[in-house]
Amino acid sequence: MESIKHSIEDLTEHFNTRMAEFQKSLQGSIPATSPNSNIAAQFNTFRVFVLSALEGLQMQVEILSKQYNQLEMRSRRKMLLFHGVPEDKKENLPVIVSGVISGHLKVPEFTIKKLSRCQRLGHSSRDKPRPILVKFRDVVLRNKIWYSKTSLKSTGVTLSEFLTKERHDLFMSARQKFGISKCWTKDGVVIVTGSDGKRHRIVTTAELNSINCKPNYMPSATNLAAAAGTSTVGVDSISKSSNSTQVMRSKRTVKK
Repeated sequence: MESIKHSIEDLTEHFNTRMAEFQKSLQGSIPATSPNSNIAAQFNTFRVFVLSALEGLQMQVEILSKQYNQLEMRSRRKMLLFHGVPEDKKENLPVIVSGVISGHLKVPEFTIKKLSRCQRLGHSSRDKPRPILVKFRDVVLRNKIWYSKTSLKSTGVTLSEFLTKERHDLFMSARQKFGISKCWTKDGVVIVTGSDGKRHRIVTTAELNSINCKPNYMPSATNLAAAAGTSTVGVDSISKSSNSTQVMRSKRTVKK
């Protein structure tokens, strides 16, 4: 869907460029008093018609893209991503995930039989373990585990929702604009706290751009670095921004 949107944008830009060149050449070659002078007006009418058609097509693609994302996120409503779980070549993922949930999360009704699927995502790397995609049999259990994620603090393991690429890119853009502590996801929807203190539920870039941001507001360097450096799909587990460290200067001793 994204490739179609980009193709339409490129086509519109190419059409505008070529039509502008042709119109300039047409106006220079036909005198105003010529019987064919109305060709320029007809050309302009044609140009407006084509641009309107392209704009309408682009709007339809955006609507289809939005609906597709909603359907895709709905199909992922039973899934979560576990980040930071150590990786081993001969690992039993259901047992490992069960150990994380039973050992750290307050979900007493959980059993390994309530897992539908467990798998690592991406290519293996020595730098950090790959995230584990977990699908639960029950969406209610999934939500209980999701809302218990604060119990994983200081364990090195974090949870995130399994977002589509479009939602993930939107989430990253929101964090870069407003800061990590002001953005999170819920049921696949990106939630942003604007500079007015209100919470906004967004699913498109246009909705993100419509949220007011104070002209003098800039996310901290820590937030920007963290947002830019996150590469896992669907990252949502965001710790609250820590208090800024104050640099203490030694007091000067004035010699008399």
